[in-house]
Amino acid sequence: MLLQSVAATPIEEISKDTDLKSMLLLTTRDDSIGRMLVVAALGRELAALKHDADPRFAFLETGEGATNAERALLAWLDLETPQAVFGIGFAGALSDSLRPGDLVVARECRTAGSEPVRTTQGLLEVARRIQNDAAGVTFGVTVTVDEIVCQAEGKRKLAMMLGPDEIACVDMESSAVARVCADRGVPFLIARAITDLFSEDLPLDFNRSRGPDGRVRSWKVITAALGRPSSIKGLRELQRRSMVCSENLAGLIRRLAADID
Repeated sequence: MLLQSVAATPIEEISKDTDLKSMLLLTTRDDSIGRMLVVAALGRELAALKHDADPRFAFLETGEGATNAERALLAWLDLETPQAVFGIGFAGALSDSLRPGDLVVARECRTAGSEPVRTTQGLLEVARRIQNDAAGVTFGVTVTVDEIVCQAEGKRKLAMMLGPDEIACVDMESSAVARVCADRGVPFLIARAITDLFSEDLPLDFNRSRGPDGRVRSWKVITAALGRPSSIKGLRELQRRSMVCSENLAGLIRRLAADID
């Protein structure tokens, strides 16, 4: 039986003079080897699944971006060996067929300047069995970039690099999570939920609200929204979609875990 999950401390809560690995030592258990680790950049991406308090899962909130994801995941893996890693989160659509709330299970993860990383075959086979009974789940490609793609034009440029009929989405962490797992020989699967359509812009340029560590600062988003009241409707819709996406991701991971068990 897998033991009790403990959420790892978010990067932004660790002081500059505190070593990440030392902090993780305070938040993990030696007797918890074998849990399934669920990795996401943001707490709200994990929220629905964490609400279950399921002892099969450990949770790691890394902060936005590949650098934060790689650093946090490497530190966690230095302390535990999970049964599998599920990298989850929100993403923008790079295909017209994707709708808000749809789930993209990555066959492979791509980023500029690196070889693609293919998802663990056994976990893909489990996901394919689930797909037969689940609406809104498709298999495709994740494209990892350094900045939040806020404009439809940016998504169109990325989509031009896809092969014919490829289904894809864009995010900031998937390739980093996949590469760390592949290098460590840890089984992994990446799943992303669509928050913004291929043809739509985000209500704000969230890159302007990021801090030096790459994380989006809520107070900066609020300040930007107050300075641009027309964005508030779009932000509320994005929040609504995010809640749906978190629930959909949780449902997928629950079913994957049940099949793995």
